[in-house]
Amino acid sequence: MTFTTSERHTDILNGYKAGGSRFNDWAQEKLGHFVLTDWSWGRIAMRWDIDDRFIMPDGVMFGGHVASVADHVAGLTAMTVLTDNRERFRTSRLETNYFRPLTAPLARIEGRVTNASASLIHVEADFLNGDEKLAARIYAVQVRRMTG
Repeated sequence: MTFTTSERHTDILNGYKAGGSRFNDWAQEKLGHFVLTDWSWGRIAMRWDIDDRFIMPDGVMFGGHVASVADHVAGLTAMTVLTDNRERFRTSRLETNYFRPLTAPLARIEGRVTNASASLIHVEADFLNGDEKLAARIYAVQVRRMTG
């Protein structure tokens, strides 16, 4: 069986990876600076350059902000397994588990689809701190839907 991401979603992911897309601009403004370093069917790798806007006075990232970023990461990861240009998705569940704080200047993120069915996409992602230690792991469920 061949696994091929749809043309539309391939273009979105490649545009995000190249930088300068409307998705990069939105993420930069709302969440911070992200670089999609690599993606393939069911997987993404990202670098998050953490800036002072999201750091609390004690020097660590606010957990709610990590959860917001987790939703963004889950969406990008889910997008890798969409095979039809008309497919979209919505988050139906998002769980964030924290192991240690995230701090500036960066985090590395690895997302993976653990299961993709006709109606649901299950995603996990690890947030690694600057010391390459697991800081957070997220679990998400995306509901597939068709447009048009």
